[in-house]
Amino acid sequence: MTFMRQQRIRRWALGIAAIVALAGACGGDDIDLPVPAAISVVDGTDGQLAFAGAPLPAPLTVLVTDAAGVPVPRGEVRWSVTGGAGASLSDPVTQADASGRAIVWLTLGTMPGAYAVRAELVNDRNKSVAFSATATQAPSLTSLAPGTFTGGDTVTLQGVLLADTLLVEIGGELARVLSATPAGNAMDVVAPRCLVPGSVTVAVSYAGAQLDAVAGTYQAAAQPLQLEVGEYSLLDPLTLNGCATFPVAGPAGAEYLFTPQSAASVPGLTADYRFRGNLAAPPAVRRPRAEPEELPFAVRFHDFLREREAEIARMPKPARAPDALGPMVTAAIEVGDLRDFRVCAALPCGTDDFAGVRAEARYVGLHAAIYEDLEAPGTFTDADFAAFGELFDDQLYEVASRAFGAESDVDRNGLVMILMTPVVNGFTPEELCGEAIITGFFFAADIDPAFENDSRSNQAEVFYSMTPDPEGTMGCPVSNRLVGLLVPVTFVHEFQHMISYNQHVLVRGGDSEDLWLNEGLSHLSEELVGEHLAGQGDDLLASQFVLGDLFNGYQFLEDPGSAFMLFAPPSTGTLAERGGTWLFLRWLVDQFGDGVTRRLVETAEYGAANVEGAVGEPFSRLLSEWFLANYVSDLPGLTAPARLTYSSWDFRETYGLLNQQLPSQFPSPFPIVPQRFSGGLFNTSGQLHAGSGDYYIVEQAAGESGFTVELMNPAGGPLAATIVARLNVIRLR
Repeated sequence: MTFMRQQRIRRWALGIAAIVALAGACGGDDIDLPVPAAISVVDGTDGQLAFAGAPLPAPLTVLVTDAAGVPVPRGEVRWSVTGGAGASLSDPVTQADASGRAIVWLTLGTMPGAYAVRAELVNDRNKSVAFSATATQAPSLTSLAPGTFTGGDTVTLQGVLLADTLLVEIGGELARVLSATPAGNAMDVVAPRCLVPGSVTVAVSYAGAQLDAVAGTYQAAAQPLQLEVGEYSLLDPLTLNGCATFPVAGPAGAEYLFTPQSAASVPGLTADYRFRGNLAAPPAVRRPRAEPEELPFAVRFHDFLREREAEIARMPKPARAPDALGPMVTAAIEVGDLRDFRVCAALPCGTDDFAGVRAEARYVGLHAAIYEDLEAPGTFTDADFAAFGELFDDQLYEVASRAFGAESDVDRNGLVMILMTPVVNGFTPEELCGEAIITGFFFAADIDPAFENDSRSNQAEVFYSMTPDPEGTMGCPVSNRLVGLLVPVTFVHEFQHMISYNQHVLVRGGDSEDLWLNEGLSHLSEELVGEHLAGQGDDLLASQFVLGDLFNGYQFLEDPGSAFMLFAPPSTGTLAERGGTWLFLRWLVDQFGDGVTRRLVETAEYGAANVEGAVGEPFSRLLSEWFLANYVSDLPGLTAPARLTYSSWDFRETYGLLNQQLPSQFPSPFPIVPQRFSGGLFNTSGQLHAGSGDYYIVEQAAGESGFTVELMNPAGGPLAATIVARLNVIRLR
């Protein structure tokens, strides 16, 4: 299997061929938990420059250490702007990750000049550092010519410090930047298509911040849409007004990709649509849609936990101690220690659905402690536990913490406990063992203070894992090898949920993350571990972390018109829908950088608003560009616009190799097979699901007549505004 990471090809071996759905202590001597005692500036984050009104290119970053200089995970840092008017911080308080690094994003005020920020330890305000930043003069606009224009016209903007690295928006839509003069006093852009006629705002922006704007007048197009090869438009069908007319084909013919799509920010919305060309076309015979799949029991259980998590997040909480990270002595966990746990053993995890478990500590590391249920068959050796624990400590924990931030530490021992118990094995009904088994889970009640006096809560960071049981004496038969393959992947998936709950709910007092985004980030965490392991040369281990995401992504792309990207109860996320969210987030990180993941988690925002806040662009635009990128990013013969590409994956190459090696699970070399129409004689229908849509290709032979397209409801009227319908189009040849 070949994967493209960071624009270079790397060969990974296939590690697994089966896809399985995710799904009070004794102690040694007392120890002093590491306490934040020093704070220092991380090199490269002080003294940054940015345009006035724009965010700095990198987050301000400090290292939190104890008195011995050892990094302190979860060390809290308070941030404040101490110089410069109008600057803002993404957060007043942030926590350090596993490496002791705490970050914050600074957006400068609109006036050029010096700005200053103070970072201090929450538990000791006398320990602080200062950052400086400089706001340089921002680009500005003075005029545009012509002042009246239509879609496809070249418009020249005049101003100061103009450059082709800026984004230009006309009427809220991206204009295509052609060039800027070396002196920066002018730049040429192509006006977007099919805007609402009348006065429009023409603005320049950088890194999500609008820097300046002037007004222009947009006229309805009198001529057909003359798209060049590789040029695309994101059309709003409510404002088309017949402007989406395509010209007579030239001597070489033409080919267009159309993607009717819902760019809604509200999960779970649907709307029936009709997409047609010339009015004389008879209705097309559509390919049969996939029937809604019955979610595997393991997935339904996982989704129940997330729904319950959302309910728990809204419960009243006791007041948080102002000095939560002050000195405290706790009992050290040592190998051989015994502890009692309470484990949910049946839905709906009510008072009577929990089992008592007595377990022994078999591994204790820097970040993780692994306990084994005394009732487990016991086929893992000391060496197995050591290898397992070192993988968690040395690889999984570090990658997830760096990408998403810190988990909580309600039991004040600095460890995430992994309980391997046959209670998890027995959760899956025997008749479903061949379908998908529950491999592990995290339950928010274990860390939420609203449950601190509830007997069901362990008041500790616990990940519950299945245990090896080759004979199936206590549930589904599970070999040592299968546990080794699946549990680490499930752990890093659930660990993101644990971190997210801490950051959204416990630290910032917000709601839990929207289900679709929460799941997408957890699937992204699996891929990030795979990328990390591949970078270390462990291709076999890396493949087991990414293969599930690739399978889910393939399922989504194979029939996106039947799936949500923004799913919500009662649609709790098929494997295909989870694949869609992973693909969207992977594209988002490729476009806006690795820091996006931390911004999406270390916040009280959630859902579409969270995404917009993290990258500074409209959600509808992001969805539309991502949806086009799925098909054109690595399309042979087309140089796709940068906004329509994945930089980290060559999916045609990857899925082509998976098709060769696992044809039963990847039945074709590339999953997207658009329905094709010849010329403008087409009339087809479908259903839009929030965030998703369909792919169509319209081909024109040499000299073939032009056509007009419409996207409407089945009765011929406008689609509901709530569905935020888009008709995206790009010329392929």
